[in-house]
Amino acid sequence: MPDLPPGYVLRERVVAQLDAAVRAPLTLVTAPAGWGKTAALVAWARTVRLGDGGEPPVVRWVTSHAERGADVPGQLLGALSEAERPAKRDGDDLLRVVDELQRPHVVVVDDVREISDPGALADLETLVRHGMGRLRLVLSCRRDPSLPLYRWRVDGSLTEMRTNDLSLTIAETAELLAAHDVVLPSATLYSLHSITEGWPAGVRLAAMAMRGHPEPERVLDDGGPFSTAVGDFLTGEVIDPLPAETRRLLLETAIAPRLNAGLVEAITGRDDGARVLAELKGSNTFLTRNAGPGGWYRFHPLFARTLHAELLRRSPERVAELHRRAAAWHSAYGLPAEALRHALLAEDWSGAVETLDRAWPDVLAGVRYDRPHESAPHAPAAEESTDPRLPLAFAAERLRVGDLEGNRDFLRRAGGIRNFDERTTPMFRAFAVAEAWLGGDPRRMLAELSEISANNDESRALTLLDEGEARLRLGELGAAGAPLHGALVLAQRAGMAQAQVCAASRLAVLESMRGRLRASARLGRQALVTADRFGITDAVDLGWVRMALAGVYGEWDRIAEADRLLDEALDLAAGDADLLVSIATVRAKLRHGSGRLAAALEVLHTARRDLGGAALAPAVDRALALTEAELRIGGGDLGAARRLVATGGDPDVFPGWAACVDASAALIEGKAAAAATTAAQFATPSVDTALTWTVQAAILTSLAGRTLGDRNRVLRGLEVALDIAEEESFRRPFLVGGHPVRDLLANFAPLLPVYHPLAAELAAGSSPLAGGARGGDTNLVEPLTERELTVLRYLQGTMSNLEIASTLYVSVNTVKTHVKNIYRKLHAGRRREAVERARELRLL
Repeated sequence: MPDLPPGYVLRERVVAQLDAAVRAPLTLVTAPAGWGKTAALVAWARTVRLGDGGEPPVVRWVTSHAERGADVPGQLLGALSEAERPAKRDGDDLLRVVDELQRPHVVVVDDVREISDPGALADLETLVRHGMGRLRLVLSCRRDPSLPLYRWRVDGSLTEMRTNDLSLTIAETAELLAAHDVVLPSATLYSLHSITEGWPAGVRLAAMAMRGHPEPERVLDDGGPFSTAVGDFLTGEVIDPLPAETRRLLLETAIAPRLNAGLVEAITGRDDGARVLAELKGSNTFLTRNAGPGGWYRFHPLFARTLHAELLRRSPERVAELHRRAAAWHSAYGLPAEALRHALLAEDWSGAVETLDRAWPDVLAGVRYDRPHESAPHAPAAEESTDPRLPLAFAAERLRVGDLEGNRDFLRRAGGIRNFDERTTPMFRAFAVAEAWLGGDPRRMLAELSEISANNDESRALTLLDEGEARLRLGELGAAGAPLHGALVLAQRAGMAQAQVCAASRLAVLESMRGRLRASARLGRQALVTADRFGITDAVDLGWVRMALAGVYGEWDRIAEADRLLDEALDLAAGDADLLVSIATVRAKLRHGSGRLAAALEVLHTARRDLGGAALAPAVDRALALTEAELRIGGGDLGAARRLVATGGDPDVFPGWAACVDASAALIEGKAAAAATTAAQFATPSVDTALTWTVQAAILTSLAGRTLGDRNRVLRGLEVALDIAEEESFRRPFLVGGHPVRDLLANFAPLLPVYHPLAAELAAGSSPLAGGARGGDTNLVEPLTERELTVLRYLQGTMSNLEIASTLYVSVNTVKTHVKNIYRKLHAGRRREAVERARELRLL
């Protein structure tokens, strides 16, 4: 069995997946080169259990070195004969050897390149059909072998692990870097995970290049030692071993980040694009097919970068013509932004100007990409152009990759030409709006929009989209809906691909913020399906969609799905500060809902630290402050919560949310009347208040009414909350309320005039926050003080005394005194014992 590589990080997730996989007779582990198949199998094989509670299996390891014609049955027979040496057997009778095994066996055959011998295929198929008894066979391959896998999937003989199962998560990427003494800022970590997509070899090569580097974030730039190391690996392991014709096809298609059959045919001149893509996907070429109806494929970002470098090295004279072909295809099929990019890369200035002139509203419609594997087009010198539309075309290309300074530079060039007419003037004004959008200035966006007169569906769709985007950023939720809906309708009517995706994505975010969960989920799915149909798969807009869907799933208490969506959103964030902070606020709510208060606060602290002074949209800034205020209340720090409500961002944004925070604090302080008055303002459905906060305000009104002995108030608030919750499937506001809310549901929901099935479900549920705001301490001889309870909540996480002191704005000695008193009162000797004892007493 091979040794594990230095710095290998054991991934319990992968080990558990392999444990589950080998319950079937045959397990296939398939992924391209460098995806950690061998290392994952070695780590698993050292601790393998079959899950039947019996004795550990005998593990045998076989490495298949044959490039072609691997004799898996023969290798299997050899491994088993060496292990058991049964007294009665024919040396060639594999079935008899398997039947005579006295102990469970796992045989791993690593690096199976191909099984082409008909006899070997027949023997292996016979073995699977016969039944393996005590044998479990694991094959590790770079591509699927020529076996009847479809049949074995149906009859349960086969389980599979593929690229997605072996890819590193963001957390695992950070662990692998730490094992190489590399610690990155969050933004750089996200960029690394985005460009590697969890490819273990790529992360390891990055870690080696970053170790000791004074600016590790620069390592990811093209042309450095990291790119060289990745290129050498992929060229040697993947590109060079391919047949010459396959290699030629790969290099020709390297100019396009995404491919479908029609585009392949346009670029290569062939008429079998679908077959070409299927063969390339099966040739270990880091090409994946996107889910959905579009039939689009895409290369791994690092593989795309390597292919493009190889194309420039081997056939530089063909690059311009390949881009011209791609530009013509994208223009014909309604994707003008891609057509524009290819025309610029081909230095086809007249084609670029013609594309911009014809379809500038869709080009400017807001979809932005993060494509670090692509090189920027080379612009002619400023004095060589007398047509302002050419620098505007380059400004549009810079806009799409989020290059604010590059965008501004080309806008200055266009403005300096001063050769505008009645057609180019509206275009130039629209570019000014787009520049304000990229610069994060929604108020300037609205000011610039007031100067634009839209005279057709395309330009009206763009102006409505920009207005809705600006108002959404300002937190004007009521005013954002109409223009965004109008933009979506016009974009669909005009066939504007990018505008459709952008409008649907922004509407999904808006409806998620308004608590219209079902509408948000529907619009989010619509945005994803439309994006796939047009091949728009790696845009920042789709990160916003996934963030919105994660918020919806969090309210539905589908935490694992929400976390997965947030990780996908991070891969698409492309350094967008607003999106990164929005992801952090949703993640913090998920952590808080899981009873991990310290982890939730750490998520927000990290987001603030990584901002680096970047300005946030007013809606995002206010959401960050109010989310932290909620967490402070969960930790018992009411003063900090109130300071955040009063000074955190624009107080006119999200008034319903702020009122819920204030009412929660008042309720904890025993000021039930004040809590009821504050919450009652938002406790009935209104077009101006998000349903999320209507539900929360109604629950708070009920809790306050119970304290005040006001039965009617309790029932009114509970009925409003349950009516909305059943319509939109809210779960989180009830679950995080802990025992007080569950008691409310159990005792008062049956008294409502209409039966609510949700009430019984929620009343019987459990929550990590079951201790409520104060918890019960009747079993303690000496109860904990309020401040000691606050410190106790922070002890659940990994924060040090110094960090807790900084969070609570007290000295570290004060925290130490509180901790000492907590240990004494709970009869605990250390932190873990104190937390466990507190949970037993329902203090946490």
